[in-house]
Amino acid sequence: MRFSNLHTHTTFSDGKNTPRECINAARALGMRSLGISDHSYTPFDVRYCMRPATHFEKYEETIREEIRVARETDGFPVYLGVEYDFGSENLFENYDYRIGSVHYILREDRMYPVDSGLKFQLDCIEKEFHGNKLDYVKAYFEEVYEHARRNHPDIVGHFDLLTKHGLFNEDDPAYRAVATEALRATVREVPLFEINAGAIIRGLKKLPYPAPFLLRELREAGGRVILSSDAHAADKLIFAFPQILSLLYSCGFTAVSVFDGKAFAEEEIPPEYRQGNFEERA
Repeated sequence: MRFSNLHTHTTFSDGKNTPRECINAARALGMRSLGISDHSYTPFDVRYCMRPATHFEKYEETIREEIRVARETDGFPVYLGVEYDFGSENLFENYDYRIGSVHYILREDRMYPVDSGLKFQLDCIEKEFHGNKLDYVKAYFEEVYEHARRNHPDIVGHFDLLTKHGLFNEDDPAYRAVATEALRATVREVPLFEINAGAIIRGLKKLPYPAPFLLRELREAGGRVILSSDAHAADKLIFAFPQILSLLYSCGFTAVSVFDGKAFAEEEIPPEYRQGNFEERA
């Protein structure tokens, strides 16, 4: 199986490598294709995203040119995508695909990053939810669902990102009930979820998003999955993909989605990737 990754960040947002460097790395790895998906502009927090005055206005033009060069040089497929944040304007109708993600709890004129550090989560829980962690969990997943319902991205990004820093007990029945209900609602709006290796790359988690219990729920609900590294560096484009395929198979998936530039098709998980390599929680 030749791998593809649609969730790739470059120097247009918070990635370490240029689009050309990522494309060259993908070709060297023998990948079938690559999608570039830098962070959409979030006016309430410009630390990580593309910004109109510098990068955003040049992004589509640059990636379209890289697509042309890669196609004409050696026929390598490159796609123009975006990680479309909840709270961003929808300006991406001409893009090849959109990954819908939630990185913030948004409250009127206040925003709280979900994945930037434990202190941001604790600050939000104290100030907005009177110390109630489960209410924070509900608020996060409500935004995930609302993003899917309002904006219908092509792919749901890192569904349970709020678990990145280990603040929540994912074995707690109350947490699982909230997350499961949100997944069942979200998959009715957007059936394709990415399996995201971002926290594994950073050494913060041992398993990808979503957690195995959510993957089983997704399978039961008829959802589909696509491999994603959430790469911020060119050497992480297919990080842990063989192990993730094994995990998916152990959770009941027999195929993963692959993008051809126009549509998502299902490709069977090959026999060599059907042995579990991730320690899986019950």
